[in-house]
Amino acid sequence: MIIVLCIFSCRKDENNDVAPGDASIVKYLFDAIKDEVDQQLNIQGSLNGFKDEYAGPRGGCAAVTISPQGNTFPKTVTISFPQNCKTFAGADIVGTVSVNISGRIRESGTTAVFTLKEFKYKKYVVSGNYRITFNGGLAHITVISDGKVITSEGKTIFYSATNNATQTEGTTTTFKTNPTTFLQDDVYSITTTSQGINTKGNTFTVTTDQALIYKVACQWITAGKIKIIEDTRPKLTASLDYGDEFCDNKAILTFNNKSVEILLP
Repeated sequence: MIIVLCIFSCRKDENNDVAPGDASIVKYLFDAIKDEVDQQLNIQGSLNGFKDEYAGPRGGCAAVTISPQGNTFPKTVTISFPQNCKTFAGADIVGTVSVNISGRIRESGTTAVFTLKEFKYKKYVVSGNYRITFNGGLAHITVISDGKVITSEGKTIFYSATNNATQTEGTTTTFKTNPTTFLQDDVYSITTTSQGINTKGNTFTVTTDQALIYKVACQWITAGKIKIIEDTRPKLTASLDYGDEFCDNKAILTFNNKSVEILLP
């Protein structure tokens, strides 16, 4: 699920708009990549116990291999994004994701552990590990570790996070009834705790003040509020408000008793 934020490295660009800083970029990248892998896994019929017309690997421009086939677990899924490939949301993506899955997707207790290999999302080189634990069909926890982003300028951002997600809408459409579109009406309520080190060497933390609302059909968070702290001297604290569930890339950043509307990546 995609979660984007802006921290105190926000800066004015040439048009006097507030541009997202390091924390915004790294959070966006890791959650966008997780969202793409999520969708790739959920549309693979054999991972959900379906056969015949539902079972063949598919993934748009991505090449997907699943081993072993059938109802045997654990499984290894390899998702390879070639040059000139795009995500379901239309972003440039290249690289390989190797996923180890202990059981059927969305079943309670199933874990999906994956690693990014020679991976690039848009103009950023991204590496790191994910561990998703499913707590039944409506909830899952994602832990991101050893995250690293190298910008186009060669600067490095480090990152880790824990996201708790509960599905609140879209449970009546399933893979079997709507095999290609069953995810599009899904809505999740998310809480997050994340931390990292930005390109200036400052640590940052992010926590949830109000649950974030993520709609699979929208590439941005549509509602909710987060608290952001950057470890400078003195420490800087801000909040980011994603609005009232309208699908757009706008949010309100507040710090030093001032509020400004920003555009998210």
